[in-house]
Amino acid sequence: MPVTSVHCVRKVAASADAVWAVLRDFDNGWHPYVASCSLSRSATGAVLREFEVSDGARLVEQRTYFSDTDRVLCYTALSGVEGVFNYAARLEVTSDGAQSTIVWHAHIVARSDRIDAIADGTRAVFEAGLDLLEQDLPVRSSRKFKRSEPVATAKGVVSGTPRLSYLTSASPQEGGGALVLFLHGIGGQASNWTEQIATFGADYHVAAMDLRGYGGSTLGFSQTQIDDYCDDILVMARHFDATRLVLVGLSIGSWIATSFAMRHGDMLAGLVLAGGCTGMSEADPRERESFRISREVPLSQGQTPADFAGAVVDVITGPRASEDVRAALHKSMSDIPADTYRDALNCFCNPLETFEFSKLKCPVMLVTGAHDKLAPPDEIRLVSERIFDAVSASGARADIRFEILTDAGHLCNLEQPEAFNAALDQFMQRLPNVAIGYKPTRSEKQRQKRSQILQAAHTEFCDAGFDGASMDRLAQAADVSKPTLYQYFGDKEGLFAAVLDEGRAHIIAPLAGTNGTLVDRLWQFSWTYARFVLRPDMLSLARLILGEAGRRPESALQYHQSGPARAFEGLVDFVVAADAAGELDVDDPKLAANDLWSLILSAPRDYYLHHVSERPTDSELLVVIGHGLDVFLKAYSNKVGDDRRALADKAAQMRAQLDATPQSLT
Repeated sequence: MPVTSVHCVRKVAASADAVWAVLRDFDNGWHPYVASCSLSRSATGAVLREFEVSDGARLVEQRTYFSDTDRVLCYTALSGVEGVFNYAARLEVTSDGAQSTIVWHAHIVARSDRIDAIADGTRAVFEAGLDLLEQDLPVRSSRKFKRSEPVATAKGVVSGTPRLSYLTSASPQEGGGALVLFLHGIGGQASNWTEQIATFGADYHVAAMDLRGYGGSTLGFSQTQIDDYCDDILVMARHFDATRLVLVGLSIGSWIATSFAMRHGDMLAGLVLAGGCTGMSEADPRERESFRISREVPLSQGQTPADFAGAVVDVITGPRASEDVRAALHKSMSDIPADTYRDALNCFCNPLETFEFSKLKCPVMLVTGAHDKLAPPDEIRLVSERIFDAVSASGARADIRFEILTDAGHLCNLEQPEAFNAALDQFMQRLPNVAIGYKPTRSEKQRQKRSQILQAAHTEFCDAGFDGASMDRLAQAADVSKPTLYQYFGDKEGLFAAVLDEGRAHIIAPLAGTNGTLVDRLWQFSWTYARFVLRPDMLSLARLILGEAGRRPESALQYHQSGPARAFEGLVDFVVAADAAGELDVDDPKLAANDLWSLILSAPRDYYLHHVSERPTDSELLVVIGHGLDVFLKAYSNKVGDDRRALADKAAQMRAQLDATPQSLT
């Protein structure tokens, strides 16, 4: 695929704060080329802007990364740019005394006949915007966090083994929907979240859980494993009748929250990670053991957490922590039974997996204190960027935020509650259907209705075929009127085409990115492709098309042209670009693309098309994908040895994770 970039740098007289105040809200109505702009939210809560430029064209872009601390804003084009496969831009404002420097960059993957025009247009847009930002801009005040009246808190218990205690609002409203669940650190307890429960309890269903053995919770019968903590989160969700979760973790709680996301990501409406994320999952075994022993030795010598609470508080607090905060942390640590601390420590130091960040499809916010010694800002910033890169490389659209809280140490929610709550408020306010009494916008209602229609249409077409599909039944199943069907999709053929087109861009997106090596992109593409085409509904659709081919050859042709053929074109473009970049050595790009397409999944897809009741496991697919990519690299890679070793490392890492966790069906 043809690739280019546009890079503009400008030093302006205005302060960094003044420039950032103009840019941070993502509303580009200030730009001289923009006639109008409106902001909305995606189905997951990502910030969207739809704007009309002076020539009448309409474009839609999504914010993908944001940091007030670093003054960084990334976004991607969703529609309105003809011939583009991937358009990813980044704005950064840095301070230079009273002045500031603006860096505006775009990475563009597009059709060969359009890429130069897109790049030229992008440069013109950037330069015109920078010209305006050179003016003396007024300093705009940021939106202040408006605190609701604090609510009283109350304790509760979920009976069972283990018993789980929690802190929640004393006047909870009717449950159901979404639960905001707070997870404390290894030296804390649910009461560490009292400020947040009181602040957000009026507007959200909230609870802070005591981990096993902490507070009023009990330990299980055996050493706690990470899956036990994840099961406890599910218990809390059922207790509050919640089908969706926003997890807010602190320290080890962030590691637990991320581990839950690896297993139950479909339940998450949002993920907030404070003072941590990866835990010990990426540490060298010797580092893990040293960490564990250094903290377990005092326990083996008969001490309790109360005996070393003071030393721990000195490490985890920032230089401006109040005496009240230090006293609260000292009490939290002192209250922990020695057996509980040892249990949590052993679990933390024996992780089952390294995280596959590409699985994080919900909005994610990472927060840490400026003086956090255990989760330093540079380390957490790097994690936020890694998550952004991994999600983007997978073909999904990232939605990541990163912030550093001034004057805070490791427990930033306790040391800087106002700043923490303000960031959490901004994050949660944009999550659809999370707040109590949430009212969707008009565009959200339209998007939901369109999704309902497509789901109902998929089922109807698969069950009855195109000719037998009834628009009356379809409208009834989608809970809309027939005129609404025609309003959204024109006619039956238009609706059928929309069903067929699902997923094409999603499949090819990993190949359009620049994050990672050739092997990284091939690996992401293979798994994205496998998980899409082997979905039961996609297999059902393929069976439908095969069954209809004799009676409706035009439907089979339409399916091929709108789905596989267009995806294959993207694959050919990828091979051409990789050959031009010296990554592959290819004589015939179409034959090479066909080899890749066939090697990684043709046999499994054919098998499961005919074995309707069976489903592949990731272990089974790992063998096929690993072998197929290895054969492809042998044939075409310009760095055969290096690329095959990189592929073997990826396969071995995934095999280790699969062996350590329950098998999932694709």
